This record gives sequence, structure tokens and C-alpha cells, in this order.
Amino acid sequence: MRRIFNTCLIALILMQFYQTVAYSSIMNLDRVITVGVDPSIPPFQYIEDGELGGFNVALLNSIAKSYDLEIEYLIMNKEIGIEKLINNEIDMVLGLRYDTGLENVIEYSDSVVQSFVCMLVREDKKDMVQTNLSDSYFVASVEKNSTELNFLENLRRVNFNVAFNQEDAFQLLLMERADFLIGVRDTIEFLMTEYDITEEYVIVESYTTPVEYLIGVKHGNSFLLNLLNLGLSRQKLSGEYEELYIDWIENSPASISKRMDKIKRLSITGAVLGIALTSVIFIWNRSLKRQIKIKTKELVETNLELESQIIETKNNAKLKDLICNSSPRGIVVFDINGTISAFNDSALKIASLNEAPIGENIYNIEPINLMLKGKVDLIFKGDSSYVCKEFRYIQDGHEVICRYVMYPLYDYNKLLRGIIITIEDITEETILKEQVMEKEKNEVLTQVIAGIAHEIRNPITAIKTLVELLPHKFDNPKFREDLVKIVPDELHRVNKLIDNLIDYSKSRSETIIYFDLRDVIDSSVAMLEHVFDKSNINVNVNINEELIVLGDKNQIRQVIINLLLNSYEAIIQRQSNDYHGEIDINGYKNDDEIIVVFLDNGIGMDEKELQKAFEIFYTTKDKGSGLGLPISRQIIERNNATISIHSRKNEYTKIVLRFQLKERVKET
Repeated sequence: MRRIFNTCLIALILMQFYQTVAYSSIMNLDRVITVGVDPSIPPFQYIEDGELGGFNVALLNSIAKSYDLEIEYLIMNKEIGIEKLINNEIDMVLGLRYDTGLENVIEYSDSVVQSFVCMLVREDKKDMVQTNLSDSYFVASVEKNSTELNFLENLRRVNFNVAFNQEDAFQLLLMERADFLIGVRDTIEFLMTEYDITEEYVIVESYTTPVEYLIGVKHGNSFLLNLLNLGLSRQKLSGEYEELYIDWIENSPASISKRMDKIKRLSITGAVLGIALTSVIFIWNRSLKRQIKIKTKELVETNLELESQIIETKNNAKLKDLICNSSPRGIVVFDINGTISAFNDSALKIASLNEAPIGENIYNIEPINLMLKGKVDLIFKGDSSYVCKEFRYIQDGHEVICRYVMYPLYDYNKLLRGIIITIEDITEETILKEQVMEKEKNEVLTQVIAGIAHEIRNPITAIKTLVELLPHKFDNPKFREDLVKIVPDELHRVNKLIDNLIDYSKSRSETIIYFDLRDVIDSSVAMLEHVFDKSNINVNVNINEELIVLGDKNQIRQVIINLLLNSYEAIIQRQSNDYHGEIDINGYKNDDEIIVVFLDNGIGMDEKELQKAFEIFYTTKDKGSGLGLPISRQIIERNNATISIHSRKNEYTKIVLRFQLKERVKET
């Protein structure tokens, strides 16, 4: 497994290197690439309705398109194409077979397409040819300088009628100048369909001798050869090769006709078997029927179970390979004893390893062993997954933040055989979110400070007025009574505003405590009171009881302020002459949870906007970041609560926060 993995890695590195070289060299090509094509090899390359087509042509066109090259096809037979290539009159020949006699003057590309050798004979002669091939004399039509000709040379009693190409060899058989044809299976099937001779002729043998078609370039033209080989590799890796093969080979008229013939034969066979089975059923007695029914049912169930096991085994193997080879997340698989069976590249990076520790014990691999501590038994005993949204550890003197999920791994008998753990490095994501949260907090502070400055001015003005009047009215008892009452009240009011501002602006580490949600809502509304008053927006708080929740008080305060500012901006967007903004905040308890509802009559959202509301970077505001609601949801979920949105365009938006009751939190 390790050797295969290293081989694949080296191949990818080499491919990237050749790709870089190829692209840099392509810039030097300022002319049309000329290609010699012999159109007598359907379905790989042939002429239909005056147009050159086929799998080989389509594949070369796709490679040329990927390199932004222009190709000119010149129709000619194979021998002329080779001669022109040697004389530098063309750049390449499409659809050649490897010829050792030309290896000093021609270099061949990697395999373009592959087929197999087969025998075609008239239906009425097939038994005679098959039975007496080694004992009687026969004449075979075959292509010159081909694998098929080499194959026939081993048969002593066979004479050859040699043709220049596959189509000419096929015509020799139709003209009865040969007893059978030895040729390329895909080409023969295509020609049988085109000439409509599938009833008179039949393929009686299919040999494993491979036939490969290649692209030939002039010996020494390494650049063009490397370009072709790289293009072929990219086509196969991207899936484009497979799509072209299905279009031109598997879905060709010949292949479709072949499948239809097979369906017909199966249908006839099925009908005959059905009639025979029906006749037998009528003859058998009831007891035998019952036994057959029982046995048939058992057999079907056994087959279904076996098929299910096979499919599941294949799916598990494919899924494991796909996940391990392509996932950007770290993937580790180990059995119930901790023995590692899969460890992908991303996991190697997380564990600071150079090679996959296949066969080693997972509990010796840091920091994964720290993630597993105390969690493995939960998976083995509970048969359920475990999610850790944030795991922090120190690596090379730096803090690394990961998110990981542990899944139970079952075999086809649904027995637990191990654990899969997926790990995602979210260090940069977390830092970015924290920076965005701090940025949004600072933006809120700008608005809040303006409001608080205005609010502070009022009590200070009142105190100043009383102080100025003090020398003149000190002997007035009523004045002294007002002085003693008003000054402390106004100072308390100023102190409360400043405390709220300081409390919100502090950068704190996460602190989980029980607190009254009502107090947080009241202080948040007070901080933004001037913002709402300035725009003539009424804020109605309807909470008549304590709402004790467990969480980070400062984080929840930030979410509430974000939601209030969202409502404010929605109302500003909708404002008109006959419109009055309202924000209602209702909080209450039920049997299972604490619910807080924020309802505004702002611009609202349509169905599309509502579906994307929590998507990161999605915003409908000109200067919005698209991070407010996603971050708010993350904060709420981190504090074991939920958030949901309901809205209707130009009518309202309702946001519902749900927290666990204090008693439920203790049970959990």
C-alpha cells in the first residue's frame, strides 16, 4: 500500500513537471500541427458524411484544445503517412501500430486506444472452420504488417490474402476471396453494422492478443512526444477519455446493435424457459410445488444476501480509497485494537509525519492520541459518532486548532470493526472569525459610543445646572432636597452607561457561567437606545421572569447586539413617510427550554435570501461583510443553543433563540 502511494505521488510530481515544461514550450508553437490520418479504422478514425471523425480524432482534438493548438488533418493511407512523417512533411501520424522496423525513425506515444483480435466467418461456415482450422487448408484475409498477420503465421495450413487496411480485408471476405477474416474486433463490429451483415456473418473467436493504436512522431521530436503523452495522461485522469470512449465506442451503432441482438436472444431464451417452466408446474403435484417454492425462496434470499455483501464490500473499499486519496481533511482508520489501516496526506501533515504509519498503534501518534483520549469508549459502547468542534494543542511552539469527527466503522455483518476519524485544521478559519468578530464589535462600539456621549451629556448638564445654582439657593430646603436626590441618580445613570460600554468592549477568554439573559438583553438595548431614538424606532422588551442560562455572557451579549443592529438596518431600509419602526423582544420559559424572540417590521427577506441567510459572506447590504449571522449562529451553537429565522419580504423578520433550562443543563 505504501509503495503504491509513493509511486502515485512521484507520478503526480513528474506530471506537474512535464506540464510546466509543456506549457512553456507551447508558447513557441506558432504554426498549425499537421496530422496524417488513415480513415480506414472505424470506429477509431473514419469518414462519415464527408466529415473525419472517430474516437482517435476526438481524443486528439480534446488534447489540442487543452493546449490551445490548431490541428490540420490530412487524409492518407498509413504507408504514405509514415513516408511524409520521415520526410518532415507532416508532424505526426494518428492510429499507427508499433513496428520495430521503424523504431529508429519514428517514436510512438503512449497507448491511444486498445482492442483485441477476433475471427469473422460466414454463419454457414463457422462449424467447419472451427472444427478443422488445424487440419484443413483455409484462406484468411488480414491486414498487412499487423498483429493479426503474426498470429496467422503460427497456423501452418492457413494461406493469407493480405490487404492494406482493415476495411480492405473486410471487403475481401465479403467478395468470398477468403474463408474468414482475422482483424480488430471493434472495427469488425462497426463494419458488420454498417454493411448490415450481422445475420449472415458471426464472430466465432475472440483472442486475448491486444491491438494498440498509437500516435507516431518523427524520431527526436521529444517535445511533441512528451506533449502528447502528457495530454493523454491528463485526459485519462480528468475522465474526459472515458466520456469520449463511451460516446464513440460503447455507444457506437455497432455496440448498440450488438446489445440489441443479445437482448433479443435473451428474450427468446427467457420466453422458451418460461413456457417450459409453466408446463412443468402444471405436471408437478401440489406437494412438489410447495417444496420448490420453499427452496426457491431460500435460494433467492441467499443470492440477495450474497449480492448485498459483495456490493457493500466493494462500496466500502471504493469509499475508503476515495476518502483517503482525495479528502482535504485528515483521514485515519484504525481497528478496535488501535492498529492503523489508513492514514492520508492531510493526516500526515497534522501529525508532522513523512510516511503513513500503517500497522502502527494509533495511541502512539500525537496529537491524534490526545483527541481519542476518553472518546473511544463512547464510540465502542454507544455505536454513535462523536463531534469535537474545537480542539486546541501546541505544535512546534504554536497553537493549532482542529475540528474532528469520530465514526464507528462496521463490516458487512454490521459488526463494529474500528473507528474512522476525520480531522480538519481550522486554525486560520478561527483566527479570521475572531478578527471579524472583533471588527464587528468595534463597528458597534462606534455607534454605541456616539449614543453614550449624548446620554452622558444630559445628566452632566443637569448636575452642572444644580452646581451653578448652589451658591444662590443653598438656603432653600426644596433645592437641597432636589440636589441630594438628582445628583446621585444622574451619576448612577452615567456610571451604568460607562460600565455597559466597558463590559462590552473588553477582550476576554471564554468564560462559561450561569447568568440572567434578561439582564443582558436590557443592558444591550440600553447601549443602543440613542441609535433607536435617533431613528424614531420603538424597542419593546417583554420579559417578566428570570431567564437563567449557561454560557459565555459576553459572547451572548455580542449576538444580541448584532441582532438588534440587523433589525435597525432592516427598518432603515424599509422607511417611508407612513412607516414606523418597531422591535419587539419577548422572552419566556416552557417545559424544556428558554425561548427569546426578536421581531421587527423591517424590510424582511424573500425565500432565496432566507435560504442563504446563514451562508458565510452572503449579504444584501452594500457595505455588509456577510459574516454577522454566520458568526452569531456559531456563537449560539457553541453555547449549546439554537437560532432560527422566519421572514417575509416587506413585512417582518423573526429570529428565535432557544436555550436549555438550567435544570436540563445539569441533567446533561
